[in-house]
Formats: sequence, structure tokens, C-alpha cells
Amino acid sequence: MHTKTCIIVILSAVLLSCADIGEVLPPAAPDIPIHELLAAEDTITVDGKSLTLSTYMWRDFMPISPPDGKPLIGIAYIDGIDTASLPSTIRADAIWIVYDGQVWRSLFNDETSNPAKPNRLERVFRNGPKWGPGVYLDVIVRLLDGAGGAHLLRASHQYISRTD
Repeated sequence: MHTKTCIIVILSAVLLSCADIGEVLPPAAPDIPIHELLAAEDTITVDGKSLTLSTYMWRDFMPISPPDGKPLIGIAYIDGIDTASLPSTIRADAIWIVYDGQVWRSLFNDETSNPAKPNRLERVFRNGPKWGPGVYLDVIVRLLDGAGGAHLLRASHQYISRTD
């Protein structure tokens, strides 16, 4: 019986150690120098639409959260300045968050929020840095146009809220 238990333990350890073999990491947003990110405009025109960026970001400190809270979660709101619907050719695929000389970057996942306005594109991001809450930072989003061109759009002084 003891030999059988040892074999099971050894096989389990081998299988667990091999679990990461072949695992593909998700692609990351490109590493853009911080000065280029902070030089991005706060209003840009993509596919004939003037666009701005705002965010709602929070860290969760509810009782079920770890003592130092959960990582940053947020929604990026890309709004057309006028009320006309945004062209379906405009997409947001990457986000950079800049705080105190540090940069966190990620590609947006497939999760979206249903916009309340036809002139709005909403993208959700999760598993951000554990900065804040109660701090302000800069957020930069990469937008892709219908021809595949990339455009950076910045929102400065964005606040991280806290949920308890």
C-alpha cells in the first residue's frame, strides 16, 4: 500500500510540474516609452470621428478580498464628441496606465460593457496593478482605425476608487 501511495504522489508531482509546458501566455501590449505615452493627445480623430477618453477604475477591498485588496479593474470609455454613432471600424485593443513613473500595460480582453450611448465604445480591463486607491494617474488607449492604423488617446488625472 505504501508503494502505491508513493507512486501516486510522484506521478501527481510530475504531472503538476508539466502542466505549464506548452502553455501560451497572452500577448502583451507593446512596450512604448513613457514619454511617448504621455505625449498622446486627449482628443483625436479616427475614421472621421473626434474622440475623447475617460475611465472608471476601482480596487475591491470587500471582506472576501485579500487584505491588500484586489488588483485594479476598470472601464475605458471612448466617446465621440458628437452624438452620432461611432463607426464599427474603430476598435480599442490596448491600454497603458502611468503612475509615478511606472507603466502597466495590457491588451484588452474580449470583455466589453454595453455602452449606454451610440457614440461610445466601452472596454473593460482587469488584473491591473495594485496602485491606489485614492490616487490619480494617466490612462492611454490604443485605437485601431478601419485601415489598421494605430492611434493613442490619453486621459489624464483619472481617479482610482475603492469598494468596501
